[in-house]
Amino acid sequence: METLKFCIATYSLNKGNGVDVSVAEFARELAKDHEVRIAVARNDIQVPGVEINKYFVRYPWSMRRVAKDFERQKFDYISTHAPPMDVIAAMTGIPHLLHEPGVIQANLIRNTPDFYNWATVNAFRMISARNAWDVLPASAYMASEFRRKYFYRRKMDILHYGIEFPALDPEPLEHKFGRYILYVGVHRPYKGVHELMEIFGEVKKELGNDVHLVTIGKKDDAKYYEHLKTLADKIGNIHMLGYVPDIWAYYAGATVYANCSKWEGEDRPVLEAQYMGKPAVTYNNCSHPEVVFYGSLANNKEDFKEALIKHLSTARTDMVVRQRIVEEFSSPGMAKNFMRIIKQH
Repeated sequence: METLKFCIATYSLNKGNGVDVSVAEFARELAKDHEVRIAVARNDIQVPGVEINKYFVRYPWSMRRVAKDFERQKFDYISTHAPPMDVIAAMTGIPHLLHEPGVIQANLIRNTPDFYNWATVNAFRMISARNAWDVLPASAYMASEFRRKYFYRRKMDILHYGIEFPALDPEPLEHKFGRYILYVGVHRPYKGVHELMEIFGEVKKELGNDVHLVTIGKKDDAKYYEHLKTLADKIGNIHMLGYVPDIWAYYAGATVYANCSKWEGEDRPVLEAQYMGKPAVTYNNCSHPEVVFYGSLANNKEDFKEALIKHLSTARTDMVVRQRIVEEFSSPGMAKNFMRIIKQH
């Protein structure tokens, strides 16, 4: 097999961010057979065996400088995952594959910085998509959103972001919390963590004081996080653990996984929970119908509560969908499908 030289370019590689972790794992897999370098603006993740180059990308002149550096390195392909790297790739003459994890809907934005980020991402996507060699949405939902928002009618292939699954199943942590609902992800308003807590409060009233809610993830929004802490104290049996480096034991110990998010491009934790045999409860929205194979899709808060009660009451671990998840959403599978897309051009 011919060895190719790839640049994997994204804005950040940060722990606790699902897309960033997936990009790092994708780079590691691709580097097993090809020469790979990563281009970022900031990072706290290192990828063994892969060189990471940091660039200043704030202004047009600096973006042009980065584009020239990409050309100087003579990459065969550039794989981009976040602005402004997509626009920088479009400035080069190198074939550019634009991965699309998505950006939240405008009606979910609550502050000026988020609106600025939303506007920037959408503007850069619209500019760079026309020069992309291929657009790679993470889900069918993101594919339809991309075509609708950017009036895009050119080449597109769905490519799921991959997950590096553990070599061995971890020991579960059920002794620590008993029966518990687990949420993993950044704590931001659109993720609906407050709504999950409120629903959990109703569940606890019906099932008793031996059920718990465990949340894992960075706070990101300090004011919102303080609101969550107040709500958690009021409801009781809610444990906000913050960032946890290794979350697999928490999946193994959970009774059910839950996410009240209003928007997800793929939702990595939903897949990780099901890999560990845990049912997932989400709303029937965005990409969730594509990733919930074992669990429940709720249409409203009452449906959500009833689904949680059902799964907490049956408390059943079932590995029936593990093989499907590995086949469709593993990091090796992502790298393999990425190369298949390249060879088909």
